[in-house]
Amino acid sequence: MFGTLRTILALMVAAGHLTDQWKIGTYAVFAFYIISGYLMTLSMHESYGFTGAGRVRFALNRFLRLYPMYWAVAIISALVIIWVGADVAGAYNKLMYLPTTLNEFLTIASMLYIELFPNKVGPNLAPTTWAITVELFFYVAICLGLSRNKTIVTVWLIASSLYLIYVEVAGLGWAYKYFPVMAASFPFSVGSMIYFLRKEGFPSLGSSLLWQPPVLALLLVSNAVAVLVFPIYFLAGFYISLLLSIVLCYQIVSGEGWGKLSASADKLIGDYSYPIYLLHWPIGLVMSYSLFGTAILNPTGQGVLVLACALVATFLVSHLLLVLIDRPIQKLRVAVKKSAY
Repeated sequence: MFGTLRTILALMVAAGHLTDQWKIGTYAVFAFYIISGYLMTLSMHESYGFTGAGRVRFALNRFLRLYPMYWAVAIISALVIIWVGADVAGAYNKLMYLPTTLNEFLTIASMLYIELFPNKVGPNLAPTTWAITVELFFYVAICLGLSRNKTIVTVWLIASSLYLIYVEVAGLGWAYKYFPVMAASFPFSVGSMIYFLRKEGFPSLGSSLLWQPPVLALLLVSNAVAVLVFPIYFLAGFYISLLLSIVLCYQIVSGEGWGKLSASADKLIGDYSYPIYLLHWPIGLVMSYSLFGTAILNPTGQGVLVLACALVATFLVSHLLLVLIDRPIQKLRVAVKKSAY
């Protein structure tokens, strides 16, 4: 259902980071949040339930989904930093350095970067995991009942909208609209609301070509690329991306698919999204150092070459981690889910 979209989004994030065109990645992250808002609400209502046992199984399933893969990537990243040296790693990403205190080890192990701007907390061996901190907050909130019924979600959506309006009126700047937990509240609440709209039988927006997921995904990517040509377009493009993401997720939930792509193929493609999301920084560092002996992070020919090599290597390492870690654990996750009731 969402597999192909998740991998497209992960590739957008990777491409933006590894060419120092970070704006591309920002256009993808809120789409991830919408998907999570929907899926976590769906899981709690239809797979686990809001009982004590159901909540424990939900938490266990999320733990098994996120942490074993992440810990493997963290170890890989630490080895890469040792290999290339602290100076090269720091030049590539200032957050990529080895922990030296117990607090830093615990922060890295837990993926809990507790700050107003979690993206600034270091060390971070997989720098994209600041957004996992945000995701974890809403997983807990949804598990505890934030999306238990449509009334609560409506209040949540209104409160989230008011936060964004406040940030705009107060002139706090774009960072406040994107990095803090409250900024992510809006797309998460939208995703949760989509669940209730689907449950109430709201129809899709139509079956015309314009409303098909492949076309909407192409528009989403094209909108992100446009900011490279017209940097002044960034903020407007960010909100257009958010709107496209909402429509795209709604259409997928409403049953519109990816043409002839089967559900099993969609899931297989989606399996690569999380390892790609985690791995691209350390693998990009490996490619940069191997090809040029230094940190290359730009949209020039060298940067594009690093990106191309990094994406191939990231896919290969992702496949290895899926085979060795994720798929064996998936059997346990399925067992946990089936025992929820």
